[in-house]
Amino acid sequence: MMKPLLIIGIACILSGCSQNGLQAQAASPEADEKNQETQTLALLDGDLVKTDKHKNLSDNLHKNSQDYLTSYAAKPDVQMFITKMVSTYQYDADLLQAAFAKIQARTKTISKSDNQPEVITPYYKYRTRFVESSRIREGKKFVKKHQKWLAKAQKDYGVNPEIIAALIGVETFYGRITGKKDVFTSLATLSFDYPRRAKYFQSELEAYLLLARENQWQIGNTKGSYSGALGMTQFMPSNYRKLAVDYDKDGKVDLWGSVPDAIGSVANYLRHHGWQDDRGVIVATSTNGATKDKWQEWINKGRKPAKSLPEWQAMGVGKDIKTLSSQTGLIGLQVGDAKFNYWLADENFFVIMRYNPSRRYSMAVLELAKEIRL
Repeated sequence: MMKPLLIIGIACILSGCSQNGLQAQAASPEADEKNQETQTLALLDGDLVKTDKHKNLSDNLHKNSQDYLTSYAAKPDVQMFITKMVSTYQYDADLLQAAFAKIQARTKTISKSDNQPEVITPYYKYRTRFVESSRIREGKKFVKKHQKWLAKAQKDYGVNPEIIAALIGVETFYGRITGKKDVFTSLATLSFDYPRRAKYFQSELEAYLLLARENQWQIGNTKGSYSGALGMTQFMPSNYRKLAVDYDKDGKVDLWGSVPDAIGSVANYLRHHGWQDDRGVIVATSTNGATKDKWQEWINKGRKPAKSLPEWQAMGVGKDIKTLSSQTGLIGLQVGDAKFNYWLADENFFVIMRYNPSRRYSMAVLELAKEIRL
């Protein structure tokens, strides 16, 4: 029997109780790199190399008519990355040279990374994308159809079925929208033309290339989001390698075609980051405007619970709440043109934020979970 999910106060959210992309550098190689360039170009010349020379490079990349000097292979930092992959993981150097020589920056990837709705859209507008009739209707169908696997995941991992389903619903509309972008190009763009998060995305590019080798995927043939997220769970490559599970025991992890694998992987991810099904998630709270100077700085501060209920009440928050067994964080979201509501959030709320570090996102998952509960 499925355990109920404790989410208090969400129903009244809206009622009042509540560089442009930089093209790859075209710098000419140094004199001592001339031979390497010539050899690499020769590798890409169909008359000089058999077509099966790089069988692990997708047809899509083979067809690209990319000039070497404007490709990622001409960038010194990409060559350093290739050297690392070869020395650390014994990766096929010729394959990587050929792959990077076929791509350059995808400018839309950079633009989208700088304009994420989880950051720039007020919550009352953001929620309408996810907590809406079609996603609720299909969510109920998803929960009913896959009840056996959801119940098993709750037993095995201790994660509520509606939370699992809602995460998949928010991420990919229950597996319908998993992304159509070549993940290799997306991750390369964010690794070498997005300085703000280059270190992170280079680690994900590394993970993707290892994942491709481990699963015998052709480089450039893996489709996903603009940021490189994969499958109906939208796992980044590092999480795919570490936390995705073969839940249906068919001998492979498939986050595109296997709903059981997706369900088990989401549950495993949440448990790994500390989800506990026997505690609450969030409760709507009142605030005292007269003492706002005491609690205002704590709104949406940090990514973990900050204070006990008595501590909040001493600051003028949560006077209407009789008991909370653990520490909570103060969440404030815009629910109207000039209106904000506030909640005290348990650790589980912040666990969802490990999936996407946005309070808007976490709240939308919780709202959708509440609506699709059978």
